[in-house]
Amino acid sequence: MKAKPLVVSGGLNANGIFSAGLPNNDSPFNYFLSGTLNFNILGTINVPVILNYSNRNISLSQGYSFNQLSFNPTYKWITAHIGTNYMTFSPYTLNGHQFVGGGLELTPTNWKIQLMGGRLLRGQFTDTTTTGPTFERMGYGYKVEYSPGKFTIGTTMFKAYDVANSIPEDKRYYQNSVINPKDNLVMGLNFSTTLFHKLQIVMDYANSVVTKDQGGEYAASSIKSLAGIFHKNNATTESYHAFKSNINYNIAQTNTILGVGYERVDPNYTTLGGYYFVNDLENYTLMVTQNLLNNKLNISGNVGLQRDDLQNTKASKQSRFIGAMNANLRLENGLSMGLNFSNFQSYRFVNTIYNNITRVPGQPLDSLRFSLISQTIGYNLIKQLKKTETKETTLTFNASYLNSRNKRDNTVDSTSQSHVVTSTASYNINFTKQKAAINLGVNYFGNEFYNSSLRGFGPTVAIRKTFIEKVNTNLSFSALTTQSKTNDVSTSFTVMNIMLMANWSPAKGHNLNLSSSVVKNQSSTFLNGNIGYSYSF
Repeated sequence: MKAKPLVVSGGLNANGIFSAGLPNNDSPFNYFLSGTLNFNILGTINVPVILNYSNRNISLSQGYSFNQLSFNPTYKWITAHIGTNYMTFSPYTLNGHQFVGGGLELTPTNWKIQLMGGRLLRGQFTDTTTTGPTFERMGYGYKVEYSPGKFTIGTTMFKAYDVANSIPEDKRYYQNSVINPKDNLVMGLNFSTTLFHKLQIVMDYANSVVTKDQGGEYAASSIKSLAGIFHKNNATTESYHAFKSNINYNIAQTNTILGVGYERVDPNYTTLGGYYFVNDLENYTLMVTQNLLNNKLNISGNVGLQRDDLQNTKASKQSRFIGAMNANLRLENGLSMGLNFSNFQSYRFVNTIYNNITRVPGQPLDSLRFSLISQTIGYNLIKQLKKTETKETTLTFNASYLNSRNKRDNTVDSTSQSHVVTSTASYNINFTKQKAAINLGVNYFGNEFYNSSLRGFGPTVAIRKTFIEKVNTNLSFSALTTQSKTNDVSTSFTVMNIMLMANWSPAKGHNLNLSSSVVKNQSSTFLNGNIGYSYSF
């Protein structure tokens, strides 16, 4: 059958949001547009287009841009990225950083090639109360891998530099510090293979050379490292190394996987191609994965030793036992549960129960504001109590603990450390024939900070009902009786969130959403209304 010359598919979304009561809210009405379109030409060439746009000036950390437009055409084994995009070469080189420019992904036989180039950060200095001035930052790079089947070998190069004249010299000040233009070159090697169908070996190495100030007053220097050979170095240039390897052995007879791992990341290791890096650590780990009880129970874990202060420059050093464990159990009586623990260091966006209830719907979260997590514990349980043709009841419980701290310029801020405990329990009744459901729940959270604490406890009630054929409604109410304590002074208050949502699908591909909410926090009450329309074809 002859292919059509052009086939267009995709979806469009439009949302209008009205907000009243928000501080410094100059525009009570905002709109958000997003869409994905795919143009298929002659059944062979695909050209996806992605769009995000809002009339609201959204200020997020790290120079991230909310308004985005990207084209991603594909032809056989060639994919192009044009506009605002993200690419990842490895955890130590280019790692998910947003850029505006172009990229290519080529996958001819036995090869995988990634190329990119564009602007990583927009130069700005007029409104820098949140993030400070930023130079215009440009970058380009590649990753090339060859995989004939038995092994994979690859090489990576990433280059980024600040455009020095994008910020006038009299504007290069922020929080009593001078902002200088940087220059960075990262080179990496990776290798993996499987021997005897049982033994898997994976290795990843990266060398990052960072010039902290491109100023011409510094004398040239020489750095003997993989990236240093190709980089223009001066007295402010430093070289960092990162290496990670894993060896896993699969024992098929017992459904067991055993492994050993080693990771070393130099102090201050960073590149201009990522937002956050955990550094100054050395990990030795042992890993095991085991399936038991006819695969109903899965247990996996890592244990090992971690040490910091690799160059013996800190006033104190730390060696600690590290571990991560996951256990999941599924039984035939409708019971499943999971337990996880980790004290590996990682960056994560922390979104607590208090933030979820007090955040006005439609207000975007700055999910780039990560905290350094050093310990997490979590438990979840789902129990199906009863299931008939007309009714189904389920009990769920979730609890978690995490220890977070902020890190700036490779220094942990002791005043930012926090301990966050959250737990939720809910009882859900689903009336199948009536197309209705009721959820009754209770929430608890406790946040411990440097010299303060915040705790809350309260109920959640949600009712879901489908009227006529294609109209779904949801009414929910959440409240928290909250106690705040700062410098031994305690205050109590109540926060509430009432939300009504309705969804209507008048025809295939068309969807209309309406919602309204009232959010009351410690000092203010916010009113929010949202109308949205989506169309997919």
